[in-house]
Order: sequence, then structure tokens, then C-alpha cells
Amino acid sequence: MQPFDSPTEAAFRAKARSWLASHAEPLPIDRVAPSAIIAEWTPEEEEEKLAEAQEWQRLKFDAGWAGISWPRTVGGRGGSVMEDLIFRDEEATFDVPHDALGVGIGWCGPAVLQHGSTDQHARLLPDLLRGDEIWCQLFSEPGAGSDLAGLKTRATRDGDEWVLNGQKTWTTFAQHSDWGLCVARHDADLPKHRGLSAFIVDMASPGIEVRPVKQMTGSQNFNEVFLSDVRVSDEDRIGDVGEGWGVVITTFLWERVNLLAGGERILGGLQEFIKARGREAAPEIRDRFIDLYIRAETIRFSTMRLLTAVSQGGLPGPEGSTLKLAATATLSDIYELALDVMGPEAMLAADVAPGGGEWHAGFLGMPGLRVGGGTDQIQRNIIGDRVLGLPPDIRVDKDLPFREVPG
Repeated sequence: MQPFDSPTEAAFRAKARSWLASHAEPLPIDRVAPSAIIAEWTPEEEEEKLAEAQEWQRLKFDAGWAGISWPRTVGGRGGSVMEDLIFRDEEATFDVPHDALGVGIGWCGPAVLQHGSTDQHARLLPDLLRGDEIWCQLFSEPGAGSDLAGLKTRATRDGDEWVLNGQKTWTTFAQHSDWGLCVARHDADLPKHRGLSAFIVDMASPGIEVRPVKQMTGSQNFNEVFLSDVRVSDEDRIGDVGEGWGVVITTFLWERVNLLAGGERILGGLQEFIKARGREAAPEIRDRFIDLYIRAETIRFSTMRLLTAVSQGGLPGPEGSTLKLAATATLSDIYELALDVMGPEAMLAADVAPGGGEWHAGFLGMPGLRVGGGTDQIQRNIIGDRVLGLPPDIRVDKDLPFREVPG
């Protein structure tokens, strides 16, 4: 039982843990690489890992443990948001590929549940939840990352269809995806936040080209996606015309919550690694570890406060930005300390370095987590504006028609 579990929540946690324990092994303490969303996999490993994730998702679906808070009408369990978060918390302690499908099931799915129609729920979500289909997120563009509302991909109405033209980038697993949640500009005469609409796009449609973005590690799970006269039925528009920014906000809220799952476990792995290297008595190492421990405990209790609000019927809000900012900064410093503990051996190739490359994968992958779901700078803006009530940044383009915005 966790400190803030109600008796009902504690019973659910025990039931979830029992089912997980009967179908999976505990995650070894030396498995400390970060989220699969930014994992440094080779293309061959991607195929293997995604197949494993789909198999695990189907097992959960068939046993009634997929989509804990999703309606039963789409294959979910029909439980509460709090129960969903409890299951994710427990699942993160087991050696299962729980987050390789996170973009679709953890981020896009909740947005479609909130903004989509009943028909869209029935038509799109069961195959997603069972792991039969993979989704990606077509949001960021070369000129619209932190300022996502400045995106330029166009959506032009043509009868009962929309024609999409533009370019997206940093699209995780686009090359494997069946569907993409896309935000495009339907009206350049409206201010930038109000001229956006959201669509679910068949990634096999004519006019879609996916190009991998090869990283210095050899991984290429990110992609550029080019849309040239891609036709989308109006039945695949998510929400009303002009509701695109609301879809973006919903997706980001769930992205930030899901990226935090299982993070505190990595600090325990660092403690064991420090002991195994014989560095636990080194004053600088001890000081840095204690600082990380204090920060991790602060995050843990702040997360519990958020979950308490969720258990009372609330939904993740701007306080998620505080947790996301603190957690990613702390994780970055955890991986940096691990490499410093290695000393000169940190310069070795990952496959022969101490820790079997796990700490290297975390160190190289963390910049992705500090950008994904909104950069550190964007999180600070949200905290200042929506949590602290400080005056917002001066934005001269906020109320201008988008076509009049310079650049």
C-alpha cells in the first residue's frame, strides 16, 4: 500500500500487482534506461521491441487490464483515472515493454476520448487499445516546436474531405504507425491558436512520405513526415473545426503525466551502482547522491499530491509542468552522476562499459525527454503563468491573424 492510497485504491493496487507478478518478472535494478519513447534502438531492435509491446498489450487487453480508465465500450476496464495511474505505477516495476506504445495509448488515445465522437471511439480506439494498431503524433514542425501554435501545415476543405499539405518532424515511430494524430491550420485569417483543427490520418494514405532522422547514436526512431495533398475524410476530424489547440493541450497533459512513470526507481539503481563501483565513501559522490535523493523525494510527494487530486475526480493540470520540469532535470543529473562514477570508463563504447550501456542510453536519451512534451522553457512559462499567476510573456502575435504574423 502506498501512503496516500484509500482502502479501495490499496485493494486495486494489490490486485494489479498480483496479476502483473503472475505474468511478468520484476524489473532488474540495473535496468535503468529511460522511456522507450526516446530509447536508442537500432532499426532491427525497434521492430523486435514494438512486436513485444504489441504482444504484451494484447495480453493485458484480453485479461481486462488495458485502458483502465477507458470505457468498456471501447475495450477498457471502465475504472477511474486514479486506478489507471496506479496500474501504470505498478507496471513500471516489471520487466515488460509497457511504454513502447505510449504515444498512441498514453497520449493520443485520451485526446480522442475527450474530443472525439462516439463513432470515432468505436471505430478507432479498440484496435489501438489492443495493440493491433500503432499511432504517432503529427504535431511538431521544423519552424514550430516550442511555439507549436505557429505551425504551417495547411488543411483545406474540399467538400466532405480535407486536403493536408505540410511537413512534420520529430515524429516517433512514424515509420511503423498505422494512424497519426495531426494538427493543421484550417484558417490563416484567425489568430494562430484559434485557426487549428485536428485530424486522425491514415499513415498509408497517398501523399505521405516518412523519412528517418538518423541520430549520432545510430538510432532513427524519430522521423520527418511530408504531407502532399493528403486527403482526409471530415469523419476523421477530431473535435469541432477550430478545436485543434484543445486537442493539443489534452495530448500534452497526458504526455507529461505518462513520461514520469517509473522514474524514481532509477535512483535505487544508481545507489547500487555506486556501491558496486566502491565509490559510496567519496565525499563528492555522497553529496551529489543526497541532493538527488532529496529532489526525488520532493517529486514523489508532489506526485502523490497530484494523484490525490486525481482520486477526488480532478484531471492532470498545469502542476504537471512542475513535475515534468523537476523530474527530467533530476533524471538528467542521475545519469550524469552515473557516468562520473565510472571515471575514464565512461568513454568506453556502451556495449563494453560498466552497466552494460544502460547508463549511457539514459545519458544520451535524456535530452529527448527534456524536449518532448514541451521544453523546459515552455514548462517554466506554464508554471509562471498558470500556477504562480505571474504576468505572461508579451506576445505581439497572439491576436493577429496568422497570415500577418512575421516569418
